[in-house]
Amino acid sequence: MAFSAADRLRMRFELLDVNGSGALTSADFELYASRVCRVLGVPAGAPAAQTLSEGCRRFWTGLAAAADLDQDGQVSYAEYRAFSHDDVWFAEYGEAYVAAVSTVCDLDDDGLIERDHFLGLHSAAGFPLSYTVKLFDDLDGGGTGRVSTAGFATFLRAFYTGADELL
Repeated sequence: MAFSAADRLRMRFELLDVNGSGALTSADFELYASRVCRVLGVPAGAPAAQTLSEGCRRFWTGLAAAADLDQDGQVSYAEYRAFSHDDVWFAEYGEAYVAAVSTVCDLDDDGLIERDHFLGLHSAAGFPLSYTVKLFDDLDGGGTGRVSTAGFATFLRAFYTGADELL
């Protein structure tokens, strides 16, 4: 199941709009971090939870500064569509988010994400199960039942910054 850049743009917006309000706000990023930690069983005070919360805050701060054109504290789909996750922006605001998301589900800190944890992360984020299973299988490549955090981080960067079709 491939997604065009336009489909991926809509999907990103809908996934980031965790509370379903139709606009992105800081609350969406806070809710995402807490939901992921709850699904994965990561305690709220754990370093991984704090890193994820900080990565989400940084992403939101950069997104709001760049895309909230009317400065109302939220990013509408029209504002998001006009915004670009270019490499410079992403290096400053997206990298901490990608690092945190790609490592929070590495519960034993071995650089690998087990299938159940990967599926849990994506379930918490609202990804369709069929997409998540296909993505895991493609990233797993060798059928080991695990994907590397580095490989997943590479995928996430492409998901947010790539203009081409992507799984």
